Amino acid sequence: AYLGLIAFVLFLRRLKYGNQGAGVACIMRYTLRLLTIQQFQRAAAMICACNALYHEADLPGDLRTFSKQVIPFSLGLWVGGEATPNKFVDSAEALRQDSYLGRPDQLKFCPKHPDKLLKWIADPVRNETRCYCTEQSCQWSEDTSGLPIWTVDEDVYREKPSLVIGTIDKFAQIARKKESAALFGLENYLRRPDLIIQDELHLISGPLGTMTGLYEIAIDELCSHGMVRPKIIASTATIRQASSQIRSLFNRNTCLFPPPVIDAENSGFAVIDREASGRKYIGITTAGRSAKFTLQAVSASLMQSVASNNVEVNWKDLYWTLVTYFNSLRELGGALVLMQDDVTYSLGDFAKRHDEIQRKISEPVELTSRVSSSDIKEILDRLSVKYPNKGTCDVLLASNMISVGVDVPRLGLMVVNGQPKGIAEYIQATSRVGRQSSGPGGIIATIYNNAKARDRSHFETFRTWHDALYREVEASSVTPFAPRAREKALHAVLVILARHLIPIYQENLSDVDQHEDKLDNLIEDIIERSESIDDEETENVEQHLRMFLEKWINSSGTYEQYWNDYKPRTSLLISAEKAAEIIARRGAFDGRAHPTPNSMRNVEPGTMFKLKEKL
Repeated sequence: AYLGLIAFVLFLRRLKYGNQGAGVACIMRYTLRLLTIQQFQRAAAMICACNALYHEADLPGDLRTFSKQVIPFSLGLWVGGEATPNKFVDSAEALRQDSYLGRPDQLKFCPKHPDKLLKWIADPVRNETRCYCTEQSCQWSEDTSGLPIWTVDEDVYREKPSLVIGTIDKFAQIARKKESAALFGLENYLRRPDLIIQDELHLISGPLGTMTGLYEIAIDELCSHGMVRPKIIASTATIRQASSQIRSLFNRNTCLFPPPVIDAENSGFAVIDREASGRKYIGITTAGRSAKFTLQAVSASLMQSVASNNVEVNWKDLYWTLVTYFNSLRELGGALVLMQDDVTYSLGDFAKRHDEIQRKISEPVELTSRVSSSDIKEILDRLSVKYPNKGTCDVLLASNMISVGVDVPRLGLMVVNGQPKGIAEYIQATSRVGRQSSGPGGIIATIYNNAKARDRSHFETFRTWHDALYREVEASSVTPFAPRAREKALHAVLVILARHLIPIYQENLSDVDQHEDKLDNLIEDIIERSESIDDEETENVEQHLRMFLEKWINSSGTYEQYWNDYKPRTSLLISAEKAAEIIARRGAFDGRAHPTPNSMRNVEPGTMFKLKEKL
């Protein structure tokens, strides 16, 4: 549905404005790189199809001539440096080393010829990274300019793709990178983005939602055509008080689609199937046993039971892969060794007890933030391998990364190690299993730690609150103008608007007092938004911005550039991580630069440390 809507917007804009409609037309944002990479692969096929239709369709004569003159539809991937390179030199190095983390080759196969690999080349002459189809007859072979797909930040800024897909926390970089102005049509007076699609809205809450709400002030202004603001379409699930969350994030009214209908069992997108098996939830307490013993015993029991001759052959594939969900990476790390050692011994005990052949399990597969982006697709492909084919995954250890974007119909068995912090997260994670429309349903076994009061309470009322699970979903918390949020990033919003909307401030920071009236207008716009979202904090917002502007004006003669981590005395901004490092080394931060986050997700700065043995 998203891609169809985007294609319509691209065609409409190109037909209406021609070359004047060049530049980024749509921005598609996700909260996790797992979804971002998946949607990028799907969007690549859509962009290539749009080019084929637009340039090869049987159009009227004048329109056909016009279509040959305009630039092609294109796609850009704008994510963190750990997933894709930021610069050409990093891209060239990544293509030379197979083990390099940030890689440009996020698309492996040609959209038109799915059985043909793509060839990625870092061209030192053009200083760009392109991909070509290895099929000589393909319209994107090496004899052509290649696929209109860009994954390196420098290429994205230069080409200004029609559709840009990125992670939401990457947009914090618009305060640091002046080149990011190209994404908003601020260079060469191109048209600004018309459509913003935000997926998984329910994940933008808490610290991430609060930081996002601040940066949305700048993004909204950069995308606006005068009084015409960009259209924002967001999808969400398992959410409460969505209208309040949307107001805090985007300063817009909520229009629900599809609207409430007469038949509650038919939403327009889905119909309740009362014949389906659904999912069965099982609660297990650790009372009398340790949490680790219970986890390995339950896991071994479930896996050996699936291998039993009592299970129908056509059902074994559904339950063969055990998905184990953990609330923290610390717990998951301990379970990694547990699955390889203790579970193997328990499998042997269960097999002897029932006079069965012991099931042999392969090394567990991990799906967490620690996994590189290049490995994620391989993991998803392996999860799709059905039993008894070679390479079937036996155990998947997952964090909350699995709760969005993982749609593997054959998964049907899950162990949840401890009650997740949020009910929405519990619903999302457990819905990854039992997604088949036919056959037996999914089985979810939740292990409750008897030593934790919250886990014990959920176990004691297990049946009651599972009967009304969606009623317990927590309201999303988004407070963009809270004191700690203002301290961290409110100044960055003003800097973004000044740097990108006032031409003289692209590089020059010294003549701030000569254009103070323009900066005052930007401050008034931020204050107006604060009044609409949280009027109780309006006075504090104005005071914070005025103090920052006064310091900027008084120190404008010493500021030489906007952001330089190595010059905290002559730079306006500095990364929060670098400021924390200086404080740890010197005991205080004595620079004039303002600590600013590099990402919306990591709201607290971190520092590297070395453990030195005492002599």
